Order: sequence, then C-alpha cells, then structure tokens
Amino acid sequence: MADTPYPTPPSESLADLDPETATTDQMVVMAHAHRAGEVYPTGEQLLSNLPVVLRALCDHLLSGEATALDVAYRIASIIDAVETVQAPPVPPDRRH
Repeated sequence: MADTPYPTPPSESLADLDPETATTDQMVVMAHAHRAGEVYPTGEQLLSNLPVVLRALCDHLLSGEATALDVAYRIASIIDAVETVQAPPVPPDRRH
C-alpha cells in the first residue's frame, strides 16, 4: 500500500496556460511552485547573479526561439526570486 492515499498532482506548466488569459501573478505562483523545496538565494547572491540572469534572458529573447509566454515566465521567475529572497543570517550575539 502506498504511503500517501493520493498522488501529488502534476505541476502546471506553460503548456497549460492560455496565452490570451495568462497573468503575471499566475506565472509567479507557478514559478514559486516549481521551486518548491529549493533554497532561495540571499539578497547578495541574487544581486550578484542578476546581470548573468538578465543577459541569459536577453540572449534567449534574441535567439528567436523565445515565445512571449516563455519570456514572461522567466521574468515571473525573477520576480518570485526577488519577492522570496532569504534574509541574511543573523550573527550570533557575542556579548560575554
């Protein structure tokens, strides 16, 4: 007998979205769901990687292979990362 009575439903993908009615908020929620269980970057990591991510997005757009929905999802993923950025660890109190 399985450990869970119900299987995990499949994640929604871009193919499941209607380009005519898709919203940024839908895509941010989808990107967040796709990152379930992953550790989000700290603000410093996010900021240092942002130029690399934006260059890759620009290159993808210039490749001619990108659809508007694909680019919108990648931007939504960046929005999700920024909105969910980890706070830096608090240094321990060193008073003695």
